[in-house]
Amino acid sequence: MKTATKKKEKHEVNVLTATQARELFDKNVRENLGIGAEKFITNYRDGLYEDRDDCDIMSLLLLLPFTGYSAEYGKKSHNRGK
Repeated sequence: MKTATKKKEKHEVNVLTATQARELFDKNVRENLGIGAEKFITNYRDGLYEDRDDCDIMSLLLLLPFTGYSAEYGKKSHNRGK
């Protein structure tokens, strides 16, 4: 009886600096929404995207914690309109 053997594959991992991560995030925001990363974060904190079920926005939000912007993101204002 022959048994299958698994071929070991090597995977390369590229680690980005915080600056590189922010630059990549900013590039993605600009390509998808036509605005910069900081404007995107401000808009999100201000609730501009709350009622949007948009894959581009969701994808960007998933990347946010890897950028170092997560502390600013966490300060989302719940006191809009005051």
